[in-house]
Order: sequence, then structure tokens, then C-alpha cells
Amino acid sequence: MNILVSMALLMLAGVILIFDVMRRQRRDKRMTRLFSQGKAPDKPSRFGSFIVKFGKQYRGELEQKLRDAGIHSPGLAKYYFPFKFLLVFILIALVMLLDRSLLTKLMFGVSGAVAIIIIPDIILDMRKRWIVRKVSRNLPYLLDMMAVCIQTGMTIEASFAYLAKELQGFDKDLCYQIKKTSDAGKLYGIEKALTDLAERLPSAEMSSFVLTIIQNIQYGSSVSNILSSLAEDMRKIQILNIEEKMGKLSAKMSIPLILLIMFPIVILILAPGFMQFDFQMGGRL
Repeated sequence: MNILVSMALLMLAGVILIFDVMRRQRRDKRMTRLFSQGKAPDKPSRFGSFIVKFGKQYRGELEQKLRDAGIHSPGLAKYYFPFKFLLVFILIALVMLLDRSLLTKLMFGVSGAVAIIIIPDIILDMRKRWIVRKVSRNLPYLLDMMAVCIQTGMTIEASFAYLAKELQGFDKDLCYQIKKTSDAGKLYGIEKALTDLAERLPSAEMSSFVLTIIQNIQYGSSVSNILSSLAEDMRKIQILNIEEKMGKLSAKMSIPLILLIMFPIVILILAPGFMQFDFQMGGRL
């Protein structure tokens, strides 16, 4: 009972500390805005300073990782590390309540803490790769629509701005990338925006699309027919990839066929003979 109360108090103290750090951080921002030349606000505790500095140091990278994973809420980044700390506190409390040996508790605690720290990042990386594959798979439709827009007399920048609105119901992730490219093109130029798009979505299809647009901008060649041909080539490549996967499927299915069908059939064929042989040997004895 005393251990349970101690763990509950420890969890409560951790939660209060995290919220206190966040409250101090918001207060410091308000004070800085109101009194930019006034007296500096009070500093938080050492542990609170560590949490705030640790979060601020990696917040930009974490926000970019969340955006790459399709999570476009920048406010969630500041709760990422405090949420991990809270899960670690809960894990420690649950491990202490187990009726196990000290070594077993230590193993559970270390493995659980490592899982809490690593698994969310792995999930974000997997989701990023999935979004890259999905956007690359839907890219031929974008090329066809952009070719039609350019044939009607739109510029490349105008077609990006138009498609950023029209693609909302088709693919939200592709729409977000196109909208971000359109907004960046208005500030830094369309070439820089396209280069950033290729870096955010590292795939062969996106690199071909970006290189085609940049060459059109530099040399002034007609791009509508090239985009249509590029979309057709991407569809052919996707069909070839599907055919390749279908060809590998037969080889992959051979292993479960051998394990689940061949061995049981062999046993069914040989089992009556062995049983009859055992009966004959027993009768002779």
C-alpha cells in the first residue's frame, strides 16, 4: 500500500512539474512581448530548464518530422517529449507494482522505456515512407491535370495555385505538398520551391517531375506534352512493379505450401504404414 501511494505521488509530482514548466514558458513569452526592454522574468528550475531546452533544441526537427508524417499541427511538437516523460513515469509505477524479482522489474522497466523512446519515432518514419509512396503513386493524376491547366493558358505557378485547391478531395497529403510548394514559390521562386518539394518527397517519380518543370523554366520548352508523356511512363512503371510483385508471389507462396501442405501429406501417407509395422512387430513379440 505504501509503494502504491508513493508511486501515485511520484506520478502526480511529475505531471505537476511538466505543467509548471509549460506554464512558465507561456508566461515568459507573454512577459517578453509586453516588456521587451523590462526586467527579465524568473528562471524556471534546473530540471524544468533542461526539459524546455531539450524540447526547443529538437522542436524544429520534430515539427518537420511530424509534417513529413502527415501531421500538420505544429502545436503538437511541444507536447511530444513531455508525453514521453509521462509515459515513462507511468511505466515505472506499473513495474514497481509487479510481484516479481528485482531483476525482472529492471528488465521490464528498461525494455519498456526503450520502447517508449524508440517506437514513436519508428512509427513516424514508417508513416513518412508510406506518404512518399502514396504521393508518388498519385503523381500521374497530378501531371495530367497540370498538363490540362497549362494547355488552357495557365502558367506553372498559376497551375500549382489552382491544383492546391482542387486536390483537397482527392489526396490531402498531395494537396498539402502542392499548396506548400505554391506558397513557397511566391516567396522564394518556383525553382527553389520545387527543389524543396523533391527533398521532402525523395522518390524517383518526384525527382523526374521536378527536373522536367525546372528544365521547362530554364529553357522555355513546351511542357504540357512532356507532362502527359511523363505521366504515361509513370503508369507503365507502376504496372511493371505490380507485375514484378505478382511474379515474386509464386516463389514466396512456395514456403507456406511446403510447410503447411507437403509435410502433412507426407505424414498422412506414411503414418498408416508405420502403425501397421508397429502392430506386426508387437504381435510377433
